[in-house]
Amino acid sequence: MSSVKGPGDRIEARCTRCNDVTGHVIVALVGGQVVKVECCACGSVHKYYPPKTEKVAVDDGVRRVRAGTDRRQALASSSPRAAAPSRSQARAAAAAAAVENAWRTAMERPSAPAARPYTMGMPLQQGDVVEHATFGLGTVQSVIRPDKAEILFRDGVRTLRCVC
Repeated sequence: MSSVKGPGDRIEARCTRCNDVTGHVIVALVGGQVVKVECCACGSVHKYYPPKTEKVAVDDGVRRVRAGTDRRQALASSSPRAAAPSRSQARAAAAAAAVENAWRTAMERPSAPAARPYTMGMPLQQGDVVEHATFGLGTVQSVIRPDKAEILFRDGVRTLRCVC
């Protein structure tokens, strides 16, 4: 601002109406500081807003250290959060593992009948094994009257239509 001489001089500023950095004419100064400008593009008179400067990202090396790790490991990893899953991710993984185990147990049952191709019009009973075009092999967990059945597939329990 040392090169600013006074009202009437041109200056770059952020225009509140144009939402852009444009040429402005100084309208008022207070104590040597620009306080009011007029936009050369749209003609609006407003407070002086200096153009935003680009912020340069600086990696200061500060890393959050999780329990069970030491400072050297945290600094060595590029993304410390990727190494340790969050609680919700851990719960989701545990739930998926439980569903997978239940499915494996149901499929390895020696008395399991042969899989039938699933159709909405087929009658189902608890314990039946079906083969779905999208979900794969599944076993009927329960029948919900009048026309639905809960079937355990490898990726979880699905409620599908059937004749009960």
